Amino acid sequence: MTSSVLPGQMVGMSTVFEDTTEKLGTFRAGYPKFYSMADLGTQSRRRWVPLEDAVNGGRVELMFRNYFADSGDMRFSTYLVAEAFTHGVLGRAVASFVTIGRVWDTGAENMAVRTDIEGGLDWAGVRDTTLRVLRDDPCAGSPGTVVLPCEQALAQWLACRARGTLSTVFAGLAEVSNCSQETLWSVAGESVLGAATIVPTFAGTSPEIGYRRGQLVLQALHDSGLAVRKRSRLPRTPGAGPIPVRDRGWRSVR
Repeated sequence: MTSSVLPGQMVGMSTVFEDTTEKLGTFRAGYPKFYSMADLGTQSRRRWVPLEDAVNGGRVELMFRNYFADSGDMRFSTYLVAEAFTHGVLGRAVASFVTIGRVWDTGAENMAVRTDIEGGLDWAGVRDTTLRVLRDDPCAGSPGTVVLPCEQALAQWLACRARGTLSTVFAGLAEVSNCSQETLWSVAGESVLGAATIVPTFAGTSPEIGYRRGQLVLQALHDSGLAVRKRSRLPRTPGAGPIPVRDRGWRSVR
């Protein structure tokens, strides 16, 4: 079927970014924010935390300590924090890549996450909504797009940008959780694989294309030295004593 969208046009009255996030919002019934991304230019600043401040501002450590205070389980607390940031930074972008073939910039300076009333994360957004797209995308060349030559190039760009962002998050989480960064990257690898295999089913797109693109992202992360293909167990709760406390000048407000 030939698309009626011409280079330089918007999709109807929407931008390409709006069209993309609207499609992503349909992938999980009753929870449109699960895979979609926010345009930070349209959001109030309330409850939004810039990714650059997630570690330096203590958000990663605060989330871990709150989860640990509730559960007393270090493995569960570590997983919740790692999965929340991995999904916000990488999982949503992989979902878009494997189904629609479009990816936004996941660099820390471009992203923010929104906190829920319990201190967790319930959404993510970007400042610059420019999308990297493939050459055969009907919207390629439209305002707000940058065309990359092939799936591998798009996967490598996504992996490079997300790696820098999550490396900072995982470094902060490793300090407080008794968990190695290698193990945290294995959690990220499982998230990529899950998005590549499950999301096409929700979206009604090709599972073969989804799996291939997911493998390209995993390979790009693996080639950069990250243990995304290794399955590592998260740490168990220590047998004695509380986790150490570092003074960052903030405290939990729960």
